[in-house]
Parts: sequence; structure tokens; C-alpha cells
Amino acid sequence: MRTACVLRGGKGGAAIAAAALLALATACGSGADRSAGASTSRPVQDTDITAESGERFTLTVGQNDSTREYWYLVAPEPDSSVLVSRSQVYTSDSGAEAVPGGGGRLTFTFEAKGKGTTRFTLLHCTFTTCQGNTATRPPEPAGPAATPTAGATTPTQEPERITYTVTVD
Repeated sequence: MRTACVLRGGKGGAAIAAAALLALATACGSGADRSAGASTSRPVQDTDITAESGERFTLTVGQNDSTREYWYLVAPEPDSSVLVSRSQVYTSDSGAEAVPGGGGRLTFTFEAKGKGTTRFTLLHCTFTTCQGNTATRPPEPAGPAATPTAGATTPTQEPERITYTVTVD
């Protein structure tokens, strides 16, 4: 199984992001060893992934429920004949017991199924980019029919979307 670490944060909180990046870089390894069972680390900018049929790989992102920072697998979701999403597992940075204000990592696991190319998107929401979302429910798409709720604030910026292209040989 291959592992890719992706750490994206909001425009603020550079110190928190730097600390989280250090923790993730340490957890992911150098990626020099590509033998069976070894983890490889991809740079954040690498959104092109090549896999062999039957291979599993993961993408790990920083997430913090207490600051309303969440990641979601959204449309376009992968073509299921090429790639299948197997799981999303959250691991707290503080161990088995969650600590108020403490963050963690969300790991998306995918399995290459058949030859072809497909795309999928991860959506990164923070308290300034999304409204009405929870850890398990992405925000409602905004549109002309959307009615703001009383007292709701308008997001100040668009949420980040990272689209990956996966080619299965």
C-alpha cells in the first residue's frame, strides 16, 4: 500500500499548519523505499497518481473538528470500474482520547480496480469557507435557490478543491 500525505490549511494559523506539517512529514517517511508494504510520500502538488490494478493507496490530510476544518470526497467521485473509495478513517493526534481543540488526520483509502483513468475531488472546508457542514456532512451547494438562515454569516472565500487524476495500468 502506498501513502500520500497532503496537508492544506486555511490562510491563517501558519504556526499550527507548520507544526502539523512536521508531524505529518515525520509520519509519512521519506518515500525512498518502494518495496512491498513500504509507504511513499507524494508532494502536495502531485495530483497525478499511477497505480496497478489491485493496488491500494491512501491520502492523509490534517483535520480538526473543533475549528470546523473538514475534508470530503465530493463530485467528481472516481469511476468505480477504475477506482473505489474503501474507507475514511480519522485518527486523533492525541491518541485514543480526543482533546478539546486537538486535531488529527483523516486518511482516505482507495483501491485500483481496472485499467483506465478517473478523477476524484477532495473538498477542504474551514469555518471561513463553508456553512452548514459537519464532520460527516459536506456543505450544501450554494446556488440561486439557497436561502440563508437567520444569523448565518457568508463565507469569506471559496473552499479549496483538489482534483486527483488516477491512471490504473
